[in-house]
Amino acid sequence: MTCLGGLDVKTVLALAAAAFSGAAMAFQGTFNAALGKRVGLVGTSAVVHVTGALLTLVILVAALALRAARPGQLPPLSTVPLFAYLGGVLSVLIIAGVAFAIPVTGAALGVSVIVTAQLAAALLLDHFGLFELTRVPVTWMRLLGVALLIIGTRLVAK
Repeated sequence: MTCLGGLDVKTVLALAAAAFSGAAMAFQGTFNAALGKRVGLVGTSAVVHVTGALLTLVILVAALALRAARPGQLPPLSTVPLFAYLGGVLSVLIIAGVAFAIPVTGAALGVSVIVTAQLAAALLLDHFGLFELTRVPVTWMRLLGVALLIIGTRLVAK
């Protein structure tokens, strides 16, 4: 089933989730910056991860309770490639980096640099098909997109 310019429903939902996540990141960076002013970078990372872990625990318990009605088992962690665990490590570094950068640069410039760097890194991940991604080669249009973001970031910095 297609909707919105010929995109399927799953793609539309994924794009909506991505847009929500992007907007949430701007707020998260601002919240983390305020927290960082009071408890420092390490404290910010600790508070953010502890509160996130508590929320995740509540969601996990609820999911397991719902699953009890439909027996099944969680996939074994031994099937997870080691690199997949690096997301947690990077999360600590990201939280500290954002909490440091946004008070110095402001939210608009900080987020502009973050988004531009994310897209540039994503192009490399796609181009080489790293970490089990489907390979999507870099094109001139995709490079132009990154270049326009760089130009936009420079304009936000003015």
